[in-house]
Amino acid sequence: LQIEEHGLVFRYVPAGPFLMGADDGDPDERPVHPVELGAFWITDVPITWAAYHALIGWPPPPDGGPPSKPTREGKIDADAFRVYNDGKIRRQYCESETVRAHDWHAHAPDAEWRSGGRVMTARELFGEVARGDPARPWTYDQKPMVAVRWDQAVALGDSLSAEQEQVTYRLPTEAEWEKAARGGLVGCPYPWGDAPPSPALCDFDRFEEFSLRPPRSFPPNGYGLFGMSGGVREWTGDGYDALYYAEGPRAAPVGPAAAKQRVLRGGSWADCAWAVRVSFRMGSPPDLHGDPTIGFRLCRVARPG
Repeated sequence: LQIEEHGLVFRYVPAGPFLMGADDGDPDERPVHPVELGAFWITDVPITWAAYHALIGWPPPPDGGPPSKPTREGKIDADAFRVYNDGKIRRQYCESETVRAHDWHAHAPDAEWRSGGRVMTARELFGEVARGDPARPWTYDQKPMVAVRWDQAVALGDSLSAEQEQVTYRLPTEAEWEKAARGGLVGCPYPWGDAPPSPALCDFDRFEEFSLRPPRSFPPNGYGLFGMSGGVREWTGDGYDALYYAEGPRAAPVGPAAAKQRVLRGGSWADCAWAVRVSFRMGSPPDLHGDPTIGFRLCRVARPG
């Protein structure tokens, strides 16, 4: 089952129990335990640059024209992106199919960027966007949006939810994410089953290449979801606690809100096979930004009552 709203494709994950964790995994993945969840919908791919810019109402400017402005105030935050290696960042964001991501940075004139101890403006670092080049027409990027802070991801869901009366859009809980990633399989380490990862199955183990592949270029799992292993690490709504599996509730668990870190799931294009398992957990500060391995997807749930 799927529905389309706000230009996003949401796939259905049915209510019911599933087994969460892995007894042969890292200590924070133990023990395997049953978890009961209600039904929910989740985007079939991580939020792409194309989707994000459409959702915040930021259309492309005309060729040679000034940059347009978003219609959803407060959602463009160029300061969230810090450049640690401008050469690699340019390769990641400025390929021919990522013109829109380039524009995000190049048209933030008030932002300052630090690279190798040098302070630069966005235009100094990223240059002008080649709008008039026929080889680079205005197209929106279908790769996952990266370098997103946790609060930016939350803010997008909140903004969409404010326009609805019956549904809420938000980050998935850690349990929802893992159930969705398993795709109905039981005890398997990957969304497709027991077979080890390969370039045909997911985007992983390409640290030296520093690039992303579109998630729909890989096969979906049993729930019709793409890119649940590799591609980008995905924010969840939960706080991270290494002991949570032993102590947490078994019905609709939500990690500790007071935790200093938030849970990332799924592994990325830069990670090894171990880190793209569906049970693999890691915590990260919610204000982390500039990390080209981090993205997110949204859940859609019915509001109570």
